[in-house]
Amino acid sequence: MTNRSTEIEIKLAHLEQALNQISDVVYEQQASIDALKNTCEALRQRAISADALGSGDQGQEKPPHY
Repeated sequence: MTNRSTEIEIKLAHLEQALNQISDVVYEQQASIDALKNTCEALRQRAISADALGSGDQGQEKPPHY
């Protein structure tokens, strides 16, 4: 009976370690997602501002050497 409970304790310890590792990865991924959302929102706001200023058409003009 002692051998069986030792095996269960070992498996539980491995599972706890795996759970902690997964939790760390999920935390890092969420931080990355949040940063990407902020970047996308900033770019969206910049695009809206550029469009409102009328500078959105500048990218479509041909350079002077054409």
